[in-house]
Amino acid sequence: MAARKLGDALRSLQRRSGRPLRSLEAQVRISDSSLSRYFRGETVPTWPVVRELCRALGADPAEYRALWEAANPAHLETPAAADSVGAAGPQPLPRRALWHRLHGPWSRRRVVTAAAAAVAAGALATGLLLLLPLQDGPGAVPAQGAAAGASSSGSAGVVVHNVEKACQKPRTHTCALSLAYNPYRPYTTTNSAGRVWHRDLLQARCTIANGVTVTDENHKHTSIWIQVTHNGQRLWLPGIRVHPDHLTQLTTVLPSCVA
Repeated sequence: MAARKLGDALRSLQRRSGRPLRSLEAQVRISDSSLSRYFRGETVPTWPVVRELCRALGADPAEYRALWEAANPAHLETPAAADSVGAAGPQPLPRRALWHRLHGPWSRRRVVTAAAAAVAAGALATGLLLLLPLQDGPGAVPAQGAAAGASSSGSAGVVVHNVEKACQKPRTHTCALSLAYNPYRPYTTTNSAGRVWHRDLLQARCTIANGVTVTDENHKHTSIWIQVTHNGQRLWLPGIRVHPDHLTQLTTVLPSCVA
């Protein structure tokens, strides 16, 4: 199996380097669980990810290009296009139609009602942004990390998004995504504050734009982080774990977190 051959080659490279996954994930900004799936051949990484892994492990990426192409027959990325990702950065996708749908002639109550009905019907897969009342009271847990509360009384429901299709259904440890204690520290195991999965609904309170830059499995990246409430705690969700169509909405609807 081509994917297994690529995974074996990358795992062999990692073992020869003597570098543990935690050290590697901090450099390439890919979670250790994703790296494990790549090395087992369960998931085929994008070419930019393979390239960065090779560079981090002191190998020539060109020597692994043929293995990657065999494991990725569609060849959706050309070398030139893949190399331009890091330089060009993520390209925001405006969705004015959806914005007007949320803020057009409908009243706020109708938006909330329609969104709640969509969730009940299983529409979480669309990543629909939900406007929710802020729930702040005596039992609220103070924020952990560098930033604290929101500067206004609004909040929003945000649906977690995992870009790896193989992990959009299983609720396994391997497919879990990490929340963080502090958006200004590296997004690694030592900063892991809890686990969530694709399509989980969280209450978002505010956002920051200058956190640690996080790169997902498709080599997209952002420094936006979202403060969320999870199991009674205020924790942090990387903006890269939200569907890209709705991240811009979140930064518009939610206030900026204040120190």
